[in-house]
Amino acid sequence: MQRFFRILVLTAALFVAASSTGLSAKKPQKRDISKVKQEQQTTRKEIKETSRKLTVNNRETQKQLSRLSTLSGEIAATDHEIDRMQGDVDSINSHIAIVNDSISHLSARMDSLKTGYMRQLRKVQSSRGAMNTLTYVFSSESFTKAWQRVRYLRQFGKWRRRRAEELKLMKDSLTDRRMRLDTLQHERRTALAHLSLAQKQLRTKLDETDRIVMSLKSEGASLKALLKEKERKSKALDSELDKLIAEEQRREEQRRKEEQRKAEARRKAESQRKAESAQGSAAGKTAASTASAPKQEAPVATADADRALTGSFETNKGRLLFPVAGKYRLVRGFGRQKHPELEHVETDNSGIDVEAVGGGKARAVFEGRVSEIFKQPGYNTIVMVRHGNFLSIYANLSDISVKKGDTVKAGQTIGTIYPDPEEDGRSILHFELRKERTKLNPLQWVK
Repeated sequence: MQRFFRILVLTAALFVAASSTGLSAKKPQKRDISKVKQEQQTTRKEIKETSRKLTVNNRETQKQLSRLSTLSGEIAATDHEIDRMQGDVDSINSHIAIVNDSISHLSARMDSLKTGYMRQLRKVQSSRGAMNTLTYVFSSESFTKAWQRVRYLRQFGKWRRRRAEELKLMKDSLTDRRMRLDTLQHERRTALAHLSLAQKQLRTKLDETDRIVMSLKSEGASLKALLKEKERKSKALDSELDKLIAEEQRREEQRRKEEQRKAEARRKAESQRKAESAQGSAAGKTAASTASAPKQEAPVATADADRALTGSFETNKGRLLFPVAGKYRLVRGFGRQKHPELEHVETDNSGIDVEAVGGGKARAVFEGRVSEIFKQPGYNTIVMVRHGNFLSIYANLSDISVKKGDTVKAGQTIGTIYPDPEEDGRSILHFELRKERTKLNPLQWVK
């Protein structure tokens, strides 16, 4: 009995110890789960914050790239303006030199006339002495001598008046030229001031460009990612355009075949009708003649109209309207090109990117038909206009002024260029020209 009691007590003690151990093991487990949940929340917050920073960084990089492209355009325009101003200054300097030479020549001529005039006056006065005109005439030894003196005095009077008039004209001309010289010198001072200001602005823009380039280089990963994303969107647009153009070509081919089929059916029906109404060999000849006639009318006028329109489009190469009315700035040219500021960075452009200064609208470069309107990420709304075998493409539009199937005239508004709020409201039109799927350089076609 005592032994059984001992066993019972020992069993109870073991049970209590096991229970205590189990409880103490469960408490740390609860603390671990709580800690894990807290770490998960912290990680989520860090991921969210990192994502936000990346977004902000990408936006800032995009703004810097945008500003860099703007500065590149402004620097090119300022360089051109400085060249023009320098040409104006050189032209003014040439005019000043010419006017100075003419003033020197005229002054020398005037001095020579004055000297001759004074010499002649002294000569006359020395011959007359202190006598006045009447005394000089009447003091002559004879009537003939007196008459000679009268004639001499008359001729001298005429000569003196001519010389005086000539001197007056020279003096007036000299005054005019000196006034012209003053005007030119004022124009030169103004032109030099403008030139100095333009050069100062250019230096400021170049300094800003250097700062942006350094900043972008320090953000190499973000820049590469952004450029890669731009390239991806550009390729996506190319792919979509190729698909749409191929679909158009397929529909056009189906339409052409359908019209040929209908024309052939009409030809056969006409041949059968004439064959049934004709008799004998004359009927056979008529049927044969009729059978050959449709060969001239079977090709439908659509292809000719397309070729005529294409010809009209082609003959206007280099004279087509620019896709943006008013002031604009070329942001990016056509084709594969090195970035003007960033080394080892190349971009590929299927068209041209044009910034409408102060916002603006896209306009049709030539008459045609609106064949497609669609949206594409990175390019907002896109309008495709067909001109026979050629297509003009207007991308990055917000408000559209046409609809699919519309016939548009040259210069007609296609839509409003999207003002990007993330780029301080810049309105940049992406414009392409194609001959079916072949890309063309728009700058060789528009003016």
